[in-house]
Amino acid sequence: MGPTINSTARAVFTDLDGTLLDAHQQLALVNRETLERLGKDKIWRIVVTGRSLFSARRVLDPYFPIDVLVTSSGAGIFSFPGEQMLHSTMMEEPHVQRSAAILKQLALDFMIHAPLPDNHFFKWHRSGRQNTDFGKRLEIYSGYHQPLPENLATVGPATQLLVVCPRDDDGQLHRSLQTKLPDLTVIRTTSPLDHRSIWYEIFPPGISKASAAAWVCEHYGIDQHTVLTVGNDYNDLDLLHWGSFSRVVANAPPDLRRQFAMVADHNNDGFAEAVADWRKIISAQSSSHSPEQIALDE
Repeated sequence: MGPTINSTARAVFTDLDGTLLDAHQQLALVNRETLERLGKDKIWRIVVTGRSLFSARRVLDPYFPIDVLVTSSGAGIFSFPGEQMLHSTMMEEPHVQRSAAILKQLALDFMIHAPLPDNHFFKWHRSGRQNTDFGKRLEIYSGYHQPLPENLATVGPATQLLVVCPRDDDGQLHRSLQTKLPDLTVIRTTSPLDHRSIWYEIFPPGISKASAAAWVCEHYGIDQHTVLTVGNDYNDLDLLHWGSFSRVVANAPPDLRRQFAMVADHNNDGFAEAVADWRKIISAQSSSHSPEQIALDE
């Protein structure tokens, strides 16, 4: 059971891997205690991750102290720990088939994930070039995937398409995909497997961590103007820009650290530090300081 629903409720939205969890995909004691204290104080705790529900279960124990789990970069929203699906989005067949055709023409390695909540099942296409990160993901999901059929007309709806690129090209492919797929959402992120390859996630229009966070706020009556957002990578950008108070952990890429206030890295309780900073600001606001003055003080 989450906090009481009301129009003045507050919330913390955080990324999972590389932000809330450490390099070993563990929740440090200080971060767990911080989440538990938020719960006691009736503050909503929302994890917003690129992982599917299936993948999130690998790192979230049944007693993980959160209230809502947003999966697949915003495509699925679940209560936690009950895992009741609250909201989901699906890419229609024509979009899936057209996207797959374009990715094949570009000689890219990609995967097409089944509709929620079974999006850990996927079909894949490989260009033939060396792509260790792509192969690693196939190993991790052994038994849950099969090659993409040549006849794309047989491919049905999907949650998303995922492109795995061995090298970073400074966003050039990202811009190209946005141009070729203008009616879809293309999200760039660093591979959580080798931390070097670049993944491009293709979703239906309007899907993002920020849009999911806004849905959660509306659904539960959370005050969007006081939320904290914490992240570490490019797929957190829209969430960080959306949040009223945003922090990045010190292991974030340099350009993100230049855009947002920084806290300690994910191995040194950066999440807990971000929450402590935010609570000080919120407390000061509650003591009759204006938002403009708080911004100046910060």
